[in-house]
Amino acid sequence: MARTGREGHGERKNAAPSLPYAVEMTASAEAVYCDFYQKSRLAEDLGHPESAHCTTFRMIQDAVKKIIPRDPLNKSYALRGSLSNIFRLRKGRMRIMWIASSERRRVCILFISETVRKEGDGNDPYEKFKRLLASGSFDEALKELGVKPVPVRRR
Repeated sequence: MARTGREGHGERKNAAPSLPYAVEMTASAEAVYCDFYQKSRLAEDLGHPESAHCTTFRMIQDAVKKIIPRDPLNKSYALRGSLSNIFRLRKGRMRIMWIASSERRRVCILFISETVRKEGDGNDPYEKFKRLLASGSFDEALKELGVKPVPVRRR
């Protein structure tokens, strides 16, 4: 490779930033994403681009398209305890959970909450997620990305 200017004289050129991870979704996460998209489109078509549906969809879209693919294995996103190999992003009171493989440079969005978080509520996104995890709903995605299965007590 030809050198120009100061390259090779003690100064190093910064490496190109790594490419973002490819993002996939489970069928259930994709269904929730599409539902939020439809509600957002309907609100826009009715002349209400400032509606909560539009705001919520933009938050989810930003997370799925920009934030998560940029740094999916960031420890600040990791859940704790038995769920430590699963990551989550809080957007407002919404929750998005995913797994990732640095080797395959892929992310799989497992869960997008349809309800806002209210601790102790039967619809708490973390409780719903744990139930889905315990049911085996995400076993195929975990296996495909080489993520160790999560030991969750089945009720």
